[in-house]
Amino acid sequence: MSVEKVVKETKITIGVLMLVSLALLVTWFIFDIQEVSFANNKALLALSLIPLSAALASFLKLMKIKKNPKVILSETDERLVAEKNEADAKALKLLQAVLFLSYMGYTFIIPEDTFNSIGWWITLIILLLSLFAPMIFRHITKET
Repeated sequence: MSVEKVVKETKITIGVLMLVSLALLVTWFIFDIQEVSFANNKALLALSLIPLSAALASFLKLMKIKKNPKVILSETDERLVAEKNEADAKALKLLQAVLFLSYMGYTFIIPEDTFNSIGWWITLIILLLSLFAPMIFRHITKET
């Protein structure tokens, strides 16, 4: 993979993410000024932070590549890929633990919300998805 191609793709990614973030921010600003009620206008402001964060991460990647173009080798080196996969697996386990503690805390701190609150159901569904997703993905990749 050539350095120029990666730099070009990263720049395009940054541009698209910044456009999406700006569009969400402008939409929030227009709705807020004109007092248009769209569910919750603050949600648009919060959503604009997601692509902005992704653009920042891509920008940092671009700076890292420009500083040291040999960094691209790390994406194909088997040892580094295995190390990255191990770190991803540990991060998933940590997030699963946090989700489990959130679910248990929600259930025990506010027992009257159990089975009634949408927050309780969302926490449960995300917890179950995080537990079963690795097995499902392994099964899908075995078939292909």
